[in-house]
Amino acid sequence: MLHLQRVHHIALNCRDVMKVAVFFKEILEVPIDLSQVSETDPLYFQVGQETRIGLHPYSSEGQNGIGQVDHIAFSVASRAELDYLVDKLEAENICYRGPIERPQSYNLYFETPDGHHLEVRLDKDENDDT
Repeated sequence: MLHLQRVHHIALNCRDVMKVAVFFKEILEVPIDLSQVSETDPLYFQVGQETRIGLHPYSSEGQNGIGQVDHIAFSVASRAELDYLVDKLEAENICYRGPIERPQSYNLYFETPDGHHLEVRLDKDENDDT
């Protein structure tokens, strides 16, 4: 019997790995060593305890649809963090939708420079009035 333990990594095809790496470093404040970026090799970095993301150089135009990743959702712990990110997106003139209030969460949507769909969400705690 198979027991999957966790997602090892998520690979994103990028026209410009450096541009997407800088986006993750500056906008999402992921600690990435930009000196490791190569035009021909993938760049991997850690998000939280368990998640790795790989940025892979890719020269052809990507296609959305069946068989493609729709988006990556990250979580934050407070409304203040979500609002902080909105302020950063506005300061950088990055288009976004939200935060949208849903019954279980607040959801914020935006894209990397290469068009990868990202979501940052705050799950509502039933004992919290976030």
